[in-house]
Amino acid sequence: MAIPTNSFSAELLLILSFAALGLWSSTFKLAGNRWRFELFSFDFAFGVLAFAVVCSYTLGSFGSDLGFSDHLLISSRTNQALAFGAGCLFAFGNMLLLSATALLGLSFAYSITTAATVLVLAATEFNGTRALFLGVAIAAALLTIAFQARGASRGEETLPAVSLPVIVRKSSSRHQPKGKSDLGGMPNSSKGIIVAVLSGITFGVSFSPLRKAVFQEFGLGAFAGLVVFSAGVLAATIILNFYFMNIAIHGGSIGMKYYLRGSFGQHLLGIIGGISFGAGILSLLLLPGFPAEVQPDKLWLAAIPLAASLLAIALGLSKWREQAKSPGSVTRSLLIGALFLAAAIAMFALAMDKTLPLPPPTSGLAHLQLFG
Repeated sequence: MAIPTNSFSAELLLILSFAALGLWSSTFKLAGNRWRFELFSFDFAFGVLAFAVVCSYTLGSFGSDLGFSDHLLISSRTNQALAFGAGCLFAFGNMLLLSATALLGLSFAYSITTAATVLVLAATEFNGTRALFLGVAIAAALLTIAFQARGASRGEETLPAVSLPVIVRKSSSRHQPKGKSDLGGMPNSSKGIIVAVLSGITFGVSFSPLRKAVFQEFGLGAFAGLVVFSAGVLAATIILNFYFMNIAIHGGSIGMKYYLRGSFGQHLLGIIGGISFGAGILSLLLLPGFPAEVQPDKLWLAAIPLAASLLAIALGLSKWREQAKSPGSVTRSLLIGALFLAAAIAMFALAMDKTLPLPPPTSGLAHLQLFG
């Protein structure tokens, strides 16, 4: 690995991960409201895989440690299958998140999705330590979903999908998708809330297989793990899009011809979004391989991937002004929900942090190491 393993590099990777994971979703917004999430997902998956392969054959192949190819050769088939499966799960969750973003906007979609992810991780990754912190995190996550669902429902008339058409190109009506106009007759806010919760559940479930595939015995390591994970993302995106493009969550059914009609800029933004996401994940996967004395606290490793959603929410409110036309009650509900989300992330990270003082030995509690 051709990356310096010192404290400065560790801090830089943490910052890079936070920024990359929080910013990539804005490439979907930049692509325009007329560029469907199904079409964006293709380029996103290509971007993630391209980034993983390039980094693996450059940064991951230099240095004195085992390189990308070596890890791929010595890793077990079980770990390879786990990484590929985690990529497939992530692809499904990510497509649902993009769909929720199209329906609700970044601010509502990311709040609900991240809160649902915290709930799943609390149930699957916690091993008994600091139950009070975890209890507060669960309560705050549930309140986040409640406030955001209430705000989204009350702001139905000002949601992005209501005020803007969801078609492929700006040019003329002949490019509009035909066929089934929508999935079900429920309001856009209800659909957005449901797919955001499902997205968060899927993200939470995909975490454990990836962690095991990369860090357990005969694991893939960061670079090979990202390549196999990205291959799963691309494979699942191609397969799932046959469903999403024909039985649309929002908007009419579309075919591959609409993908080919996309502009160079729209395709490029999807690829950039995938590269940004790949950089964020790779940064997190590299950190546990640093010497113990320069590794960040487990608190930060647990918090950063979740806290990046707060950056996406902030961009939705400031850069994209998603609530500019919403009633004051809707904005207040969203902001209160965002505060509860920040509390949920902080309490969850504290519950998972291995560096805080241990409880008395008589309590019988044990720590969970999130990454390896």
